[in-house]
Amino acid sequence: MKCERCKCGSVVKHGFVRRRVGLTRRYLCKKCGYKFIKNDGFKQYRHDSNAITAALDLRAKGLSLADVVDHLDQHHKVKISRKTILDWQRKFGEKLKSFSQTLTPFLGDVFHADEMFFKVRKLWNYYWDCMDYWTKFLVADHVSNIREDKEAVLFLNKIKKESPRLPSEIHTDCSYDYPPAFKKVFPRRRIHVQFPAWKKKFKNNPIERLHNTIKQRYKTFRGFDNIKSSTEFFDFYKVYYNFIRKHTSLGFITPAQAAKIELNLGRNRFKSLIERQWPKPNLIRLFLS
Repeated sequence: MKCERCKCGSVVKHGFVRRRVGLTRRYLCKKCGYKFIKNDGFKQYRHDSNAITAALDLRAKGLSLADVVDHLDQHHKVKISRKTILDWQRKFGEKLKSFSQTLTPFLGDVFHADEMFFKVRKLWNYYWDCMDYWTKFLVADHVSNIREDKEAVLFLNKIKKESPRLPSEIHTDCSYDYPPAFKKVFPRRRIHVQFPAWKKKFKNNPIERLHNTIKQRYKTFRGFDNIKSSTEFFDFYKVYYNFIRKHTSLGFITPAQAAKIELNLGRNRFKSLIERQWPKPNLIRLFLS
């Protein structure tokens, strides 16, 4: 272990710090005298990491805020508000999204793309997403309030940016927004495969199955309050789908494992994934005896 301030390796154990979650090991740098505790991703939170990750997992599985609050009260003896759970979902969603963008998946050469409706207040909006056929890895997504070729261009640019290499085929349905968008984003490549749904040659089942799963998750929300909250949820669920949720068609492994991203996560995969990232050091000195 290195010192968080001077990056020196001369660090020794220096007692414990009494926190709300219990006693936490404290360390001392023999060179600069800086006292600190190890930042495991939950350092700035007063609740236990197991309770936090349980709330995140239940939220990703589709439980309402009231049900998550009741579960934590019964099984973890933790009393929190609904707003606290939303704050955890937003903050950890942002951290895990940034961490996942540093990883490079090994994907196949066939992608499936589609869009689905969801409600913000009383208005219909659109969620665009693209999945790798072989690993079921969710490559890119996009949220918009209208469906037109300009939004399709933004969506395809995200696929182009977030994919390690371009696929040989991207399958879509017969929406009129895709052909002009493909010509703008991929002017020299013919990778767009488009068939009517009634033809046997075309099956967009993988992405449609994902949409059914997402709809099951957010149906308890009864719609979103605004575009920002919906985008935050989809970012959070994208990390959950790729790195936490095991896929039956893949032999009960996650899409990240199928894409050869070996993080060696423990039984509590949410907790292991949060601890796996490299958070910025907290330079607040502990004046504790």
